[in-house]
Amino acid sequence: MQPDTALAIVGEAAIAKAGDIDPRRHDHPPGTRVFSTQINQLICNDTSFDEAPTDSIVGDLRERLIACEFSQSDFPKLEDVFKHFAANIGKKEDWGKVPLSIAQQHHPFAQPLRVAYETRPMVDSSLSPLGDNAGTRLRATTAVLARALCETRDALTRIVATTLAIETVNGMSKTAPMTAVAMAKMLEAAKNKG
Repeated sequence: MQPDTALAIVGEAAIAKAGDIDPRRHDHPPGTRVFSTQINQLICNDTSFDEAPTDSIVGDLRERLIACEFSQSDFPKLEDVFKHFAANIGKKEDWGKVPLSIAQQHHPFAQPLRVAYETRPMVDSSLSPLGDNAGTRLRATTAVLARALCETRDALTRIVATTLAIETVNGMSKTAPMTAVAMAKMLEAAKNKG
């Protein structure tokens, strides 16, 4: 699995684990920012990179990536990730994406919102042996992301790769996912327009 795909999937898995909205059935307009009291705890338990518990997304990534030769200097400061997101949300041109601090040339080609929606059947099939436990699914998707980052660790500078990963997971976990109902409405509106 490509890192870009895994990033979107981890964000959606975090939404499911937080439990404030169902990623597949909700009334929020897809792509709007949705904040949860649980998300920052799932990401890093409101701690620094070094202090993030191993059962958080960042702590899990940290342990897995350090095991495959990343170093602590290869990771962004979490405070900077959160500040950048807060300062740059709400731009119309960012619909379906997340604000990223890295150079444009390193941005994903596909919108993470779309990737998460379109890969759901594959993800569901892959994760079906784990059952419906949202925590187990989040841990599994985080492991897949870590593996993808380890396998591609020399494709980008490591700080760019980890910044992209953490900023995207943070942003997607705070974005209302696409639903089948919303997609049907969008397709119908496009059909009627054309």
